[in-house]
Amino acid sequence: MNEKKNKFSLGAFIILQIALFILSFGAVCSKMAGRQEFLSVPFFAFYGALILILFVYAIIWQQVLKRISLVVAYACKGIGIIYGIIWGVVFFKEEITWKMIAGAVLVLIGVYIFIFGEIKASKKEETKNEEGSTDA
Repeated sequence: MNEKKNKFSLGAFIILQIALFILSFGAVCSKMAGRQEFLSVPFFAFYGALILILFVYAIIWQQVLKRISLVVAYACKGIGIIYGIIWGVVFFKEEITWKMIAGAVLVLIGVYIFIFGEIKASKKEETKNEEGSTDA
């Protein structure tokens, strides 16, 4: 079971990205709820949507952690910043600054370096295990 968890799974990585996309939309619901009159129907609707999003995200997150190590999964959460920039522009007509772009690029570079380092380590471990099993 441990061997399977150490392997990098592209499918699980894609599901993780979907989960982070869903989670980032929760921030939109939260901000929209904050713009509503306190205890109004729209206020409860947006916070209800937020709770539903968090529930769905938690289930997907647990399933992803069965297939990807926690370190890799948590490192990818930084990508939520990029989704936040997109939602800010789409829903709230916020302006993208060069600092936002620089930060997003820095996050992507960091995630890229980390993920592909993990893939390389996983493949190295896999070949090491294969060589060890043929020697026995």
